[in-house]
Amino acid sequence: MAGSGGGGEVKSFFISDRSGFRFRYRDRIVEDTGAVVGPGEGDGRYTIKSHPQNKSPRISGFIVLKDARPDEVLATIGNATWTPSMSTAIQTSITMFASSSS
Repeated sequence: MAGSGGGGEVKSFFISDRSGFRFRYRDRIVEDTGAVVGPGEGDGRYTIKSHPQNKSPRISGFIVLKDARPDEVLATIGNATWTPSMSTAIQTSITMFASSSS
């Protein structure tokens, strides 16, 4: 027969749509999306419709908080403002050089 390698098996390959690697034609997997991939590159038992991340979560029993805010505003003690001098940031060498050059 023309085209056979004498061993009874045609040695043809395809290029994977996912990785671009070459695989034997007999090992190809056609996914639901139409992509032709090699063994080990497929999504396995999951498809677009059966994958858990493509389903909306089952939410039951909404908890509604009535009057979620406190009845009275808590008073602050002392000065409630923040200033940069209260920061505990460590001055880096870049900022030290930038401030000492002027």
